[in-house]
Amino acid sequence: MEKKISYIRVTADNAENCRVFETLMYDYIDEMNEHSERPLPKEFQLKWIRSIIAMLGADDRHLELCCVENEPIGFLYGKVDHEDHRGYIKPGYGYIMEFYVRPEHRRYGYGTEMFRRLEKLFYEDGAKMMYLTADPVTGRPFWEAVGFVSTNEKSPENKLFIYEKPISLTED
Repeated sequence: MEKKISYIRVTADNAENCRVFETLMYDYIDEMNEHSERPLPKEFQLKWIRSIIAMLGADDRHLELCCVENEPIGFLYGKVDHEDHRGYIKPGYGYIMEFYVRPEHRRYGYGTEMFRRLEKLFYEDGAKMMYLTADPVTGRPFWEAVGFVSTNEKSPENKLFIYEKPISLTED
């Protein structure tokens, strides 16, 4: 890895960080749409982004901008599932909801460091396992490389395969 990542927690009351997150999300959505049989229409994109920001606040919900030398290179977004959450859930599991590294910053170890950061946050929240659904083109190879294994089950929400991994922290 070339340079150290700094992490900035996104909160609904910080308009600048929300704007940066929104910009990164549009890039992320464009990339996901390239590989999707069901692209997210433009009219729903801003609604989705705003819904993510509106749900922030719980201590075990993490949305962070990831920066190198003050330049945003991506973001991580995850939460710990609870019984009262809606949709497909695995109570007690950390769920990596969205995760993005700008293409020009890939293959430098940043994604792995960002993943380790989120894994540590889940560990601190008490989770023992984590899961996600992965884009078959850009996501699957990365997630398998950091130890996620397909459950051979598809998410009822996005029709992508679900991958799981035990939380396993190592000393730095």
